[in-house]
Amino acid sequence: MNTLSYKIESSSPIVASLPRTNVRNGSLLASRELAVSLAAKSITDPPGGVVRVIHVPTGEVLFSKVSGWGDLEE
Repeated sequence: MNTLSYKIESSSPIVASLPRTNVRNGSLLASRELAVSLAAKSITDPPGGVVRVIHVPTGEVLFSKVSGWGDLEE
C-alpha cells in the first residue's frame, strides 16, 4: 500500500519540533505510525492549536492533541 492516506492538519500554523522534518498543515503521508509520531512531536504557532491526523479515505480522526510549548518552570 503506497498511497498517501494520512494527513496531518491544524487550524494554526504547524512548527515541526524535530530536526530535518518539514511538517506542514496538510502534509500527506503513507505511514500511519509516522504520521502520528510527527503530529505528536509537532507544535503550533501560536501555542494552543489542535494538531490532528486524519485517515483521508474515511475522514476518521486517528490522533488529536492540543499543542503547547510546555512549561519551562522547575
